[in-house]
Amino acid sequence: MVKYNALIFAGYSERDDVICNQEGVQRKAFVQLGDKTFLERIVKEVHKCDKIEDIYITGLAESEWKTDVPVIFNEDSGSIFTKGKNIYYKFLQNKGKKAETCVFLTSDIPLITAEILTRFIEKCETISEGEIDGMFYYSIVQRGHMESKFPNSNRSFVEFKDNFEVCGGDISIINIRMILQHEKLMTKLIEKRKNALTQLLVLNPILVIRFLLKKLTLDKFMRSLGKKVFKAKEGVYAVITEDAEIAMDVDKKHQLEEVRRYYEENKELYD
Repeated sequence: MVKYNALIFAGYSERDDVICNQEGVQRKAFVQLGDKTFLERIVKEVHKCDKIEDIYITGLAESEWKTDVPVIFNEDSGSIFTKGKNIYYKFLQNKGKKAETCVFLTSDIPLITAEILTRFIEKCETISEGEIDGMFYYSIVQRGHMESKFPNSNRSFVEFKDNFEVCGGDISIINIRMILQHEKLMTKLIEKRKNALTQLLVLNPILVIRFLLKKLTLDKFMRSLGKKVFKAKEGVYAVITEDAEIAMDVDKKHQLEEVRRYYEENKELYD
């Protein structure tokens, strides 16, 4: 069975101040959910996933957090893209082709489980008809699934043709070597990740018109993205998942309340 590396982003940004100040922590990864922090829960579940080989934590020094789980720390600063690139050059470049493919996770999605992560990876493998060999697999959740499980998440949704509405998830699978040639573009996309329309403008302004007129399908968007932006006939995919936990990140106070509500109602899944 092919295994993939996992890269967990546990750094800090000014956007985290609202949650960090409320909870009295220095990093959002250290917010408590039940008797464990976000980071403890995520690392535990990633370690349990049979599809994962090595776990890397970036943006956090080993001295800042102790764990019994075998993880590799890389204290780092800069953008998400820069951190991923540095992990690649420092740890993965000489490990061979399989090591290039990394599962990217943020440290503010504490409701994911090993089963959820396995399902997402297996969906990506199905798309690739075997071992994951594409450039970029981006998780998305349909509005119905998101709001049925987390009605107070207040997520922003992108509407494609035929009233198909989705929001982005916080787990992706990326071939770091392949994506390095698009560093400038990826940096811009990450900077604009909270605004779908702005991301479309960065990617392809022509698509914005079709998007606003509700004439753009998700498949058409992804094909255009792959061919015109990343210059690849295939290998750039939107992966639809019913596991809304992937998209239940905590940026605002009401989202933390929603995560805690769901956890209290489903403790048997987590403890």
